[in-house]
Amino acid sequence: MTMLASIFSQIPLEALAVRMVATAVVVIAVSWAVGVFGPLVGGALAGLPVILGPGFYFLAAQASEAFVAQAASYALLSLCATQFFLLAYIVVAGRASPWIALGFAMATWLLAAFSFQLFPARPLIGVILFIAATGVCFRLGAKFATHQAPLKRKAGIALFAMRGMFAGVLVALITTAAGWLGAVGAGLLLAFPIGYALVALTVHQKYGAASVTALLHSAILGTVSLAGFCSALALTASYLPSSVALGIAMTTSVLVTFGLVSGVQFRRP
Repeated sequence: MTMLASIFSQIPLEALAVRMVATAVVVIAVSWAVGVFGPLVGGALAGLPVILGPGFYFLAAQASEAFVAQAASYALLSLCATQFFLLAYIVVAGRASPWIALGFAMATWLLAAFSFQLFPARPLIGVILFIAATGVCFRLGAKFATHQAPLKRKAGIALFAMRGMFAGVLVALITTAAGWLGAVGAGLLLAFPIGYALVALTVHQKYGAASVTALLHSAILGTVSLAGFCSALALTASYLPSSVALGIAMTTSVLVTFGLVSGVQFRRP
């Protein structure tokens, strides 16, 4: 508790509140869209950088361009581990409770993240590893996912608000403690799949295993949007003003998500 108080004391309360609320609003909006549009489209939309975007925005406001670029490279490696997080949850969702499935998925992420962070934090290496991880996890996950199960249309706004505020607290903590964590820790933790974890837990509890496996299998492809964000930021942050680099990264992510959603809609009967 003393350490947390020390971290939060490093920035004004007004700035801390802005970080939390800004992140929470975006997470709530995307969470609502996931419930409305169903698991396939929802999984693609869940890959929008709702936590990475605000996280790197606040990080860029207090860190050097080189630090941000390196953190983005490590975030890309962290996203490789996220694919195995999603696969692990998909595999055990049909035979375990939501909390047990979440614990297993998080343990898998920790092991995978430790392994991937041993690789050089370079954008090209990260992209190659991410493509390999995505191909393996999507193919294996297809054996356990049930894409015919739709999500219900209604979900409690209170759950969305709680999920968003929790994500906002995480972003505020990591970006504030970035100087202590270093680029490695900040990058890995900013890409920690807290959004996926909360979405998976909520959907599993409310709609069952079939819906959550469909959602998370689609999210494996949705994570490509996050990888696009991190790759673009890692390549441009050292050479362009932070606002421009973040704009390019966000545009890249949105275009990837648009392509994924359009592809899902096109494949629907």
